[in-house]
Amino acid sequence: MNRIQIGVIATAIFLGVLIFGLTRQSYDKHDLLGVIPGMTHKQAESVGKARKWGCQDQPATREFVCATGRGRLSMEYLPDGDQKVARATLRLSDAKGSAQSLADDISEQYRKKPVSVEGQEPAMTFTWDLDDGLKLQMRKSAEATDISISSDDLQKRRDNEKPDNAK
Repeated sequence: MNRIQIGVIATAIFLGVLIFGLTRQSYDKHDLLGVIPGMTHKQAESVGKARKWGCQDQPATREFVCATGRGRLSMEYLPDGDQKVARATLRLSDAKGSAQSLADDISEQYRKKPVSVEGQEPAMTFTWDLDDGLKLQMRKSAEATDISISSDDLQKRRDNEKPDNAK
């Protein structure tokens, strides 16, 4: 190869890396361990299988529960045909640090600041608005730390469509 060909290839590689970096920055995080409210139950099952989680469907409560490396992930879904996920909650198995330090880590991952903070150490709740009607919440107490992502619209539908035996 001559110098011109090497220069063209190097420029193409540089531009490819630059474009990848810029497009990656333009997409904000909207998931919790790959689960996004609005995805179907089947899609959530696929995420669990792909990540080799131990998962179990609980049709009576319309929950799909998985044991992950980070803790127990519970996905609440709608009873209708496509069974959309309304909320996913991760109960962390090992949440070290203060509520504020965990909230700072979450803010960095999602590139958002909390819109509300309630309570004080050791029991605090942080809430983030993620766009597209999605809400992220972290509740930390002395006993447990839960991180949940939900769609308000889907959660309202789920709450209004409780099975007959839960009314």
